[in-house]
Amino acid sequence: MKKNVLICSMIFLLIGLNTGFAREIYPQTDTVRVWSGLTDTDWFLASNWEGAIVPSDNDVVVIPSNLQRYPVLGPNEYVICNGLTINDVGDFDKMPSGGRMVVSGDFYIDGSLTIKVGGFLDITDGGSLTITENLKNSGSMIIENGGSLITGGTVTGLASVIREFPNDLGWHLISSPVDYQEICNGSFAPLPSNFATTPANTWDFYKWSADCPIEPLLRWRNLRNLDLSVNTADFGTAPKFDVQKGYLAAYNPGFSTTKTFYGTPNTGDQTFNFLDVTSNCSWELAGNPYPSAFVWDDVAGKGNLMSGYYYVWNELRAGSPGYEAYLDGAYHSTGVNGNIPPMQGFFVKVDPSKSKQIDVPNSSRIHDSNHWLKNTSVTPSNQLIITMGTATVYDEAYIIFGTNGSLGKDWYDAEKMFSINNQVPQVYTIVDNDLKTLINAMPFTNYPVSIPVGIITPNQGTFSFKVTGFDSFTSFPGLSLEDLKLNTSQNMVANPVYSFTADGNEDASRFLLHFSGPIGISEKNTSTINIYSNEKTVFINNPAGFHNAQVSVSNLLGQEILTRKLSDQNLNQINVNALKGYYIVKVQTESSVQTAKVYIN
Repeated sequence: MKKNVLICSMIFLLIGLNTGFAREIYPQTDTVRVWSGLTDTDWFLASNWEGAIVPSDNDVVVIPSNLQRYPVLGPNEYVICNGLTINDVGDFDKMPSGGRMVVSGDFYIDGSLTIKVGGFLDITDGGSLTITENLKNSGSMIIENGGSLITGGTVTGLASVIREFPNDLGWHLISSPVDYQEICNGSFAPLPSNFATTPANTWDFYKWSADCPIEPLLRWRNLRNLDLSVNTADFGTAPKFDVQKGYLAAYNPGFSTTKTFYGTPNTGDQTFNFLDVTSNCSWELAGNPYPSAFVWDDVAGKGNLMSGYYYVWNELRAGSPGYEAYLDGAYHSTGVNGNIPPMQGFFVKVDPSKSKQIDVPNSSRIHDSNHWLKNTSVTPSNQLIITMGTATVYDEAYIIFGTNGSLGKDWYDAEKMFSINNQVPQVYTIVDNDLKTLINAMPFTNYPVSIPVGIITPNQGTFSFKVTGFDSFTSFPGLSLEDLKLNTSQNMVANPVYSFTADGNEDASRFLLHFSGPIGISEKNTSTINIYSNEKTVFINNPAGFHNAQVSVSNLLGQEILTRKLSDQNLNQINVNALKGYYIVKVQTESSVQTAKVYIN
């Protein structure tokens, strides 16, 4: 059964030419209910409808013209029907304002919507409209800042989609929700004729190129050439937004805060192709193509990425502007909830050896009233937060312990994307001696582990290093910070803040975090077997001893290096004569199987 649901506050001012048009376009099996407004503006009052029957969930609704009163629906009122038509203005001499509909709440149409010539639809801030079938717009349609539109069928006709930008020269990653949008229109960027006369310090607009030098800053292509002309080499003769691509923009008060995208709203399944990715340059700046949010968890083809994270720039991030990352709703996130808002650009890292694409289904779309990105209030368990900087400007990195992570590089590690602003301090952890991570996903472990920490300080001065999150663990061992430059060590559990001076450069080898024992062991892990390594020796310990137990060691490709029976004693030591790297140790007893990832040096 088709339904049309209207939730929260919205106002209908619908003026139609006649009801014959509606009866012609809908199947004869549908019942047409015509608004009369004889009594007042109450949708649910029978005397306001021809035939004194309020529309049901299988009815088509028509609001004719030349009426004194039109329906007004208040907060928490619901409307259920099968279709809706906003007709034209009829006699312009008598009714110059035209048909009009204003949506301030959540409006669901299980069917199609037609807006005739002269008709007008306005989705306001916080309003949302879902159309399961087709949208045919021959009139006017506006989706205001904070409004949202989801369409299930085809879309014809043009719409204005508005986004408010702060004009404080803060950076924003943006994308277009319509099929064609000029960039040099005087709003997103100056008209080409005004490039030379518009002050360069009042705006910036960049696109990202993956096929260029490894240094990230060199991958940003400026719309403005050095001679203040338009960069047609990178943006085209008539620069426009490419659908599915993200852009970087900033404006000062010389530009309007209101940006209007005008074109046919994008709909349907979207395939993002990253064909310019090379082996050395695999970061891509994509963009939400819809006038609604979509759910990252529903995206297909993430196996074509180096990891499943997406990154968004947050100008208002606590401590300093920087990137937020999201992998899943469990706890691999720095604070965003996985709903990528409309007109939001986002980064992904593509695997150049695979298909270089992801697929965003139309079914992944969702209404989310947040304008740019949505913070989540969920604080992950078994997570440590490393904070480095000053009292007012600082950066953060995360270490998360769980059942998914490993000691080496894996899908659950979020590579560090460094701030666009080189005056912001940066902190990261290091995996396998070369991967700099924002989120380091680690396994629960019963033996000591050391994690290198790197820093970038923007200038010479005094900075602090802080670790928090100990209370998110059910149990926690000792944690110490070793300053290799000063040859000092500090207990971070007893004294979680360490002050130091730096010379204003990157230092990837100054700090080590030492975990002294069992880390965040899950309450469900009742095994007493501890597996760890030192140099080329694997240690397997069980206070209860071993009986008919066997151990096998395999490399990460699954190739077995050795297998043998364990002795009955509590501690077994196994020499592994293999190349340096990570290996999987599996211990099988009569009642259980336990595995661990160890490093053979």
